[in-house]
Amino acid sequence: MQKKTSSLPIIHAILATLLISLAIPVLAHEGRANTLPKDGTTVQNSPATIGIEFGGMMRVTQFEVTGPDGSVPLDGQPGTEQVEQYFVKPDEILSAGDYQVHWRGLSDDGHMMSDGFNFSVEP
Repeated sequence: MQKKTSSLPIIHAILATLLISLAIPVLAHEGRANTLPKDGTTVQNSPATIGIEFGGMMRVTQFEVTGPDGSVPLDGQPGTEQVEQYFVKPDEILSAGDYQVHWRGLSDDGHMMSDGFNFSVEP
């Protein structure tokens, strides 16, 4: 009597290799490298500049800052050019409280990306 060998382990190995090869380009996108203020920090005074540095070129399509008083007016809006860093100045002095920054953009390879960071201002 002959033994039947299962091809299931081979199929699993092929599928795992395929999934890993598809995931590697996703990991290579230009995510955020640095933020100003640093993510999660508390600053003593209203920051003069708020922004982000990317790990590559990014076309920022949205950049919003919200805090205890709602949306923060900024001195600029995202443009159509690709940048490695994007910084804006608040149009007003930020009051004490917690702030959230949310950004969205298109990476150099055309993939939509979004992320955010937080900081706090002490009185």
